[in-house]
Amino acid sequence: MEDKPLHIVTGASGGIGQALTERLAKQGYRVLMACRNPEKSEPILTRIRKRSGNPEISLLPLDLGSLDSIARFAAELKARGQRIDVLLNNAGTMNGTFGLTADGFEQTVGVNCVGTAALTLALLPLMHPGSRIVNTLSCTYRIGRVDDRLLEPDPERYARFRAYGTSKLALLLFSLELRERVARQGIGVFAADPGIVDTNMITMHRRFDPIADLLFRPLIKTPEQGAETALQLACGKLPVSGNGLYWRNGKARRISDSVVNHPCRKHLWKQILQLTTRAIPETETYFRSLKY
Repeated sequence: MEDKPLHIVTGASGGIGQALTERLAKQGYRVLMACRNPEKSEPILTRIRKRSGNPEISLLPLDLGSLDSIARFAAELKARGQRIDVLLNNAGTMNGTFGLTADGFEQTVGVNCVGTAALTLALLPLMHPGSRIVNTLSCTYRIGRVDDRLLEPDPERYARFRAYGTSKLALLLFSLELRERVARQGIGVFAADPGIVDTNMITMHRRFDPIADLLFRPLIKTPEQGAETALQLACGKLPVSGNGLYWRNGKARRISDSVVNHPCRKHLWKQILQLTTRAIPETETYFRSLKY
């Protein structure tokens, strides 16, 4: 039995993920880095342990593009009897070209929404009253389009920024529904928008990248600045009350009624729950026990 509660950071080897992990480590928290590439992440783990003086930083493989990987990750934590204090769903992708996940979803939607949501559902039984879930959002959700065909890949209509915005709108809809369903369990659900951050995600892989880097990157946030709101939400340092779900620059932001009452919100929830319970059957038992 792992008695000391855990903070999990997905995508912990990326810019914001590293910043989140190191800041949590320096505050003395026990942190698990959930990363797709363990070999790439091991040197980062060693560096964060050294800088923070905190030996309780660990690493576990997780590929959000694979429901099997998510199931193995959750099974490992359940086998340890691990209690989870905070799940920071930081990992994300924005692909320049169309591609599919291991389960056949378009990669951006598959990782940013389906994988993140499935991981969250799988880990809920390990949470307790006071636990917090912090999902990474983006203002680009406003250009997203979610309909009944969201999970049906369409290479002919793929566009990088639209796919990213759609994935973030879908994650916001999931977050809204999840918050209502776990409220009685005392589990907090939040969404943090880091803004435009100096990470590899904003690289366009075009000939003008060097000029854009020279002119644009000095004006945007560092990973440490981008991590700040998510960190404050994770550590309970923001005055959370009422319906404050979506946060940017340390302040709660209003979500439009058209998003809150989106016609596909509950349909998307059912789709993701069905996908998760197929890969992790015990998830269905947990949700049947909820008083909602």
